[in-house]
Amino acid sequence: MRLLTGLGFALCALFLLTGQARAASGGRYALVIGNSAYSSQPLKNPANDARDVARALTALGFDVQLKTDAKLRDIEDAIRDFGLKLKRGGVGLFYYAGHGVQVQGVNYLVPIGARLSSESDVKYECVDAGRVLGKMEDAGNELNLVILDACRNNPFSRSFRSAEPGLARMDAPTGSLVAYATAPNSVASDGGGKNGLFTKYLLQNIGTPGITIEEMFKRVRIGVMNETGKKQVPWESSSIAGYFYLAGGLPQGAAAQAASQMASAQAAQQQRQQDLKLQQYIAGLEAEKRQVEQERAELERRRQQLDADEAQKLKQAQAPQDQRLQEQLAILENERRKLEQERAELAAARKQAEQSQQLVAKPTAPGAVAQVPSVDPAPQLPQMKPSASQASAARPHDPAGGGERVGGRVGERVDERAAILARLSGVWRLETDSNLPLPLLSLKPGGDTLYGTLEGDPRLVERMSITGLAMDNGNLHVRMSVQPAAMRRRDMRDPQGFYVNVLRARQQVRVLECVGNLHATLDDDIPLSCERVDAGAPPPDQRQQISGRMVRTQTRGW
Repeated sequence: MRLLTGLGFALCALFLLTGQARAASGGRYALVIGNSAYSSQPLKNPANDARDVARALTALGFDVQLKTDAKLRDIEDAIRDFGLKLKRGGVGLFYYAGHGVQVQGVNYLVPIGARLSSESDVKYECVDAGRVLGKMEDAGNELNLVILDACRNNPFSRSFRSAEPGLARMDAPTGSLVAYATAPNSVASDGGGKNGLFTKYLLQNIGTPGITIEEMFKRVRIGVMNETGKKQVPWESSSIAGYFYLAGGLPQGAAAQAASQMASAQAAQQQRQQDLKLQQYIAGLEAEKRQVEQERAELERRRQQLDADEAQKLKQAQAPQDQRLQEQLAILENERRKLEQERAELAAARKQAEQSQQLVAKPTAPGAVAQVPSVDPAPQLPQMKPSASQASAARPHDPAGGGERVGGRVGERVDERAAILARLSGVWRLETDSNLPLPLLSLKPGGDTLYGTLEGDPRLVERMSITGLAMDNGNLHVRMSVQPAAMRRRDMRDPQGFYVNVLRARQQVRVLECVGNLHATLDDDIPLSCERVDAGAPPPDQRQQISGRMVRTQTRGW
């Protein structure tokens, strides 16, 4: 275990020593800008400084984009392109030499052609130095360097309300270093030679191998302070965690040993911090888990309580409905029993009628309805004048010349009845003035009895049947029962609808009695009157009689 821990520390040290170098191999990008040709207070060294720094960075493997005497739009476009390159990863370096001003704590880089008549024009005519740091932070690359040699005297101080000298301090984002030619709010010298004072010492040390970036800027600071008598002190703001060697190479001797010890210490510190964070994270998860379980238990308790309350409220709300439903079911059950009783009585009456018809029925044509015999064996029929031969044949001879026998009148009535029955034989159409739909009536005599069946429209024949056929006092009485129309199938699952349907289904069988007046005529057109005579009909004195006629439709005989 100790061997693995030591190996881990060694690897961390190696990573910290060489990580930045490896990051550099992933890509080195630099944007170098130097502005000298200002219309007001021009500078002689920034353009030279930019070109010399660009050459030095190119020798160190940087992809350099150089801009000298750049205007506002040129600087903005260059910064935009620089930000896109940084997204590839690696190391980014931004160098600026020229005029720079600060307004209300914000540093601005002054482009060529800037028109600054007042302090409010700065944010529109100059470039915010924070934009460069923003592009670096957005890219998220490993290491970024910002070098600002822009702390000369402000040429526009007379037009500003607050003329702060030099540049304000900017905090470097993580993994960045910001270097100033002099301390914040101080003025840097432009130098008397080809390059500015700060850039001169930067060029002397930037190519030195085996030293870190912090060591390089320390040497630059020492050189500038010695030459100016400590009047100009270069400044850095750094948040770099590792070791970066701008010119490459590795430290030797005591520096290497110190770097290794520091890397080991940092690795151990990072391990302890990670372990502490892990323990805190696990403890937080456990606490959160306990809280979630408590909340879940409380929610379950509330849900059960709500379920019990809702069930009680629902039971109380449904109690009246259940009571009404029980009452409706009781009514429906009562109606069902009544309906079954009436249906049984109707079936018994129909069976009795069919049995009586079968007793007197004789073979008829296929599809004929059962015949009903006349209940009047000797009805009062209209008088008919017999012919001379019939009279002589019917009148028995009195040997004593005394005329008819005593029993001659009875024989004459029988002959007249037979003649009337024979003339009624055939098919008759029952017509009413109110166009009541009635089937055809087929009559056939059998001895001294008259039989009848219904014919015609099957829909009428299926619903109607002859329940009585008789001759009384010279009138033909035909009694027919009419069954109610068949009800459609109902949905028994709907109690309310079923209750309504049961009430509708309670239709009584209607009985219609039609009387043909045989006294008037025995021709092919007999006067007729019909009325209802069932139990549901109005009283006899209030019944409505429907007049009509019996019209023969076929010849006599079957």
